[in-house]
Amino acid sequence: MKDVANKQEEVRQFWDGKPCDSELSGKDPRTKDYFLEIENERYKYQSHIPQLLAQIDLQGKRTLEIGTGVGTDARKIVELGGIYTGINVDAGSVDMTAKALSVFSVPGEVKLCSATDMSFENESFDVVYSFGVLHHIPEVEKAVAEIQRVLKPGGKLFVMLYNKSSINYYVEILFLRKLFLLLLLLPGVIRVLHFLGLPREKLERHAEIYRNSKKMFAQEWLSRNTDGPDNPYSRVYGRKESEKLLRGFVVVRNEVYFFDYRHWGILGRAMPQSLVNLLGGRWGWHRIVHAVKRS
Repeated sequence: MKDVANKQEEVRQFWDGKPCDSELSGKDPRTKDYFLEIENERYKYQSHIPQLLAQIDLQGKRTLEIGTGVGTDARKIVELGGIYTGINVDAGSVDMTAKALSVFSVPGEVKLCSATDMSFENESFDVVYSFGVLHHIPEVEKAVAEIQRVLKPGGKLFVMLYNKSSINYYVEILFLRKLFLLLLLLPGVIRVLHFLGLPREKLERHAEIYRNSKKMFAQEWLSRNTDGPDNPYSRVYGRKESEKLLRGFVVVRNEVYFFDYRHWGILGRAMPQSLVNLLGGRWGWHRIVHAVKRS
């Protein structure tokens, strides 16, 4: 239990220092321009997010978002009629989302609260939405039990989990990145990869970690290759694993989206959009599960 608590604290500290998507804009974070630039970048490459939100009946529904980033999806939820509450385990994301709601004069509240121990009463919400968060929670079963508790009977759950049966996992993380890691220590390789469109800072950090600790367990390797080299914890889920995690719910849809062509540098940018969409629909990185709490 101590190891789990320590890992959860590492997760909190990591996201506290860099709320999700906060790096997508260099503008003043006190301004609308900052949040609008992040929104543009988020939805430009992940257009399935606003499309999926638009499919949810949010009008007049008490909606809980678990893991709010900088409040981009929060503003969209309110725009679609949701009565919004957001929670984060880290103060950084709480502050950024509260600032976004204030800057745009959007109603809603955001609280510092762990998904594994929520402060809400039983059956408080009509909808729970969590995009890319549950796979970062070491005690994810506790979080799912809490979601089940605070959701009304017949209430809807929408979650995104990293997809195990994806190009990201089987091709990039388990094969290509291990090969590239060995090459990173060779003179000039980072410069060449940066020229091909890959982020230099992340490449240099991966090389630094490898020099200092050449042996990594599978869990550590996975975590470092999802949300940056210092990310402390991530998991991936196939169809059966995701439905086992949500076994207390009736799964309505379990689909995959999003092939991130940016990971492939020049080759990715040369891909036609039709191919990007095809790869995303078959072997995408985002497994999106729509479920309903049993009545």
